[in-house]
Amino acid sequence: MKITQKGPDSIKVSRPAQGAEARPATPAPAPAGGSELSQVQLSALATSQLSAGEAPFNAENVERIKQAIRNGEFTVNAEVVADRLLEIESGLARQS
Repeated sequence: MKITQKGPDSIKVSRPAQGAEARPATPAPAPAGGSELSQVQLSALATSQLSAGEAPFNAENVERIKQAIRNGEFTVNAEVVADRLLEIESGLARQS
C-alpha cells in the first residue's frame, strides 16, 4: 500500500466545537459479575516471543531512537507505519 503526502494542508486536526467544554475521561464501569479480571489472548507472534525468552524490546535500539528524536534527526516512514497498521488490523479481524 502506498501513502502519498499532499502537503501540510492534507492533515486535518479536529478541535472541540466553539463553546464546548473539555472534560476529563472517566473510567469504564467494572464488568458484570463484580470481577475486574479479564481474559487476554496473545497472538501467535507474542506467544512465540515469550516462549523463546526474547526481550520485548531492544534497549540499545530504543536509546538510539530517543537520541535521534532529541537531535531532530528521527523521520517516520509513513508507508511502513501504514503497512504495519494494516497487518495488525488484518490479524485482529481474523481473531474476531
